[in-house]
Amino acid sequence: MNVRHDGDRLVDAYLKYLAKAAEPLPESRRTDLLADVTSHIAEARAAGATSEDDVRRMLRRLGDPDELVAASTDGLVLVDRYRPKFRGREILALSLLALGGFVALLGWVVGAVLLWTSDRWTRGEKWLGTMVWPFGFVFVYFIVTLQTGFTLPAWLGIPIAVLVGLAPFFVLGLLIKNACPGRASQAS
Repeated sequence: MNVRHDGDRLVDAYLKYLAKAAEPLPESRRTDLLADVTSHIAEARAAGATSEDDVRRMLRRLGDPDELVAASTDGLVLVDRYRPKFRGREILALSLLALGGFVALLGWVVGAVLLWTSDRWTRGEKWLGTMVWPFGFVFVYFIVTLQTGFTLPAWLGIPIAVLVGLAPFFVLGLLIKNACPGRASQAS
C-alpha cells in the first residue's frame, strides 16, 4: 500500500511549478536546476524533514521557484515571471458565484462546488467566497427590493446597503488576484 502524505504533495506541487517556470531556460540549465533542487529536497527529507510543517519550512528555505529560475539564467535568457492563466473552470466558478443565483440558485451551488474543488485558492479564500457571496447578487437584489415594513434609519441602512453591495466585488477581486495553481495546499 502506497500512502502519499501532505509533505509529498507539497514537494510534487513545488517541483511541478518549478518545472513549468523553468521552461524558458535552455534544456541543460533546466535539467541541472531541477536536479539540484530535487537533490536538496531529498537531502532535507533524509535529514528528517518529514512532517508537513518541516516540508513547508524546507521549501521556503529553497526559495520561490520563479526566483530560482531567474537566478539560474546568468543573463542568457530574459525570463518573464510565469503567470498562470485562468482555466475555464475558474472563470465559470467565479461567474456562477456572482450571477448563478439568478438561475434557480443552482448556478450558485455549482459555482461553490467548482470553487471548493479548485486548487487555485486556500481554504480561507474558499470560505470567504462561499460565505460572503451567498447566492451572489441575488441576495443584494433581494435585500434592496424587500418590502417588510421594517426600515432601518438612513444613517445605518445606507452604509449597510453599500457594504452588502460592495462585498461581492471585493471578494471577486480578491479571488481573481490570488488565483494561482497549488494554493489549495497552502495554509489558510
